[in-house]
Amino acid sequence: MFNVDNFQSYSYRRETESLSSVVKLYPLHNYSVRNSDREDPPRLCEYRQSLKLREDFENDGLIRTVQAVLMGHQNSIVHVLLLKNGAGQTEWSKLPTLTLYPGEDEIHGMKRLLMKVMGFQNESAEAICRVYHVVSKWWRPNFDSCIYPYIPSHITKPKEMIKLFAVDLPKYASFTIAKNSLLIAAPLFEIYDNTHEYGPIIASLPHALSRSVLHLQSILFT
Repeated sequence: MFNVDNFQSYSYRRETESLSSVVKLYPLHNYSVRNSDREDPPRLCEYRQSLKLREDFENDGLIRTVQAVLMGHQNSIVHVLLLKNGAGQTEWSKLPTLTLYPGEDEIHGMKRLLMKVMGFQNESAEAICRVYHVVSKWWRPNFDSCIYPYIPSHITKPKEMIKLFAVDLPKYASFTIAKNSLLIAAPLFEIYDNTHEYGPIIASLPHALSRSVLHLQSILFT
């Protein structure tokens, strides 16, 4: 039986060391991207997404999702790497995202995310995940699109927990993403409070990241 109080207490103990963190950021031009043969599934309409959430919750209990906050800098401005899918009015941007298996450790899930979604090799993903920073945590109370950075007081069984992790990317990396995706770098000033374009989670990143020290690294020699 899911117990919110016990779960939050456990999560707090796990996250205490990550509340004030230093995140190393490298220049964006150090990174390259290519597309694989894999194709991301199309975005579900709200009704179908609601049905899927209900089915997953009834089968496995609380849905746990991890999202990767991958960052770099350009002209001394912090950028967040986002995946863009769709076209025209159906176009949307998202953080690299993965739903955990039942009982799967979150950091193992982050490693799997980096391999499956961003195309890292096993050794690289494991090295990246050795240092991580909990950025924020969001809750979905019901089987709809509404999410909150807290559990509403009248909710005893939230349906989904979404946890954001920032990791230190290596100095150089090559990303391999789905063939129907684009990798874009969005500056913090563009996503700040821009819920219309990016949704509440991404739009709140400048607030959430303010508790971390973002250390911009310069590569003087190669």
